[in-house]
Amino acid sequence: MRRIAITLIPLLLLGTIACNITIPAIPTIEIQVPTLEVGEMRDERQAIPLAETRSATIEVIFGAGELEIEAGVSDQLFSGHFRYNVERWTPEISYENDVLTIKQGGTEKDWGVPTGVTHNEWELEFTPEIPLEMDIKAGAGKGELDFTGLQIRALDLDIGAGDFIVRFDEPNEADMSHLTLDAGASKLEVIGIGYAGPKQMEVQGGVGDIILDFTGAWRRSADVQVTAGVGTLTLRLPDDVGVRVEVQGGPSGVEVSGLRHEGNAYVNDAFGAAETELHIQVTTGIGSLHLIEVSNED
Repeated sequence: MRRIAITLIPLLLLGTIACNITIPAIPTIEIQVPTLEVGEMRDERQAIPLAETRSATIEVIFGAGELEIEAGVSDQLFSGHFRYNVERWTPEISYENDVLTIKQGGTEKDWGVPTGVTHNEWELEFTPEIPLEMDIKAGAGKGELDFTGLQIRALDLDIGAGDFIVRFDEPNEADMSHLTLDAGASKLEVIGIGYAGPKQMEVQGGVGDIILDFTGAWRRSADVQVTAGVGTLTLRLPDDVGVRVEVQGGPSGVEVSGLRHEGNAYVNDAFGAAETELHIQVTTGIGSLHLIEVSNED
């Protein structure tokens, strides 16, 4: 534990001033700041076989560092490769009643000042054989979360700060009920939302730049709510799906390409004619909004 002593010194002279008021002595305040002891790099692998599991809920709680997620082999529910040099960050893994939890040790209560350069790298793989519901929390860092090939029934993603890419490059075989994204002070890009195919989607932006790419093979219509914070919000919208974007709030600027202004919304030429439609409501903060229609080639 590191101790930091802070002495408060008044601007007036200590002692007795002209009106005979004695200024009391200012105490020294000690603030105890926990330290993170940086040690040797640890390299660990862990895995859980699929066995008879038919579906699973995945909870990932990641503090800081580099996080990667992708599809793995069929007979392993989970396999992970962990590299870190802070003992307190030792991954804690539990699996019970079809709920798999992968948690970074110390992420919720033991923050402190590192004694050196820290490293924390997770590479997580999950089976493509069964439907998954995933809840992922990442405090800070960077990474690529590639859900291509996985059967995702629901996805909740909470990112505190950092630079992350989320991608779906092939159609999701599962029927996704919802996709929620909460970005704090982050740069976030989500690619191929149409392949994910959520029935409902909700995005909460904080401070940073967000790119939402709605291209992909949409199988049904969807409702999308986006609340932007401070920064740039870009929506890449497919040309073969009916799109209606209603904008509320007061951004510094709205740039539109390929859509027309109709009432209090922006629509593309496919809206009202295509069987599949995206109804998007955007509430803007301080920043800019870009609506861009793009070719949706499968």
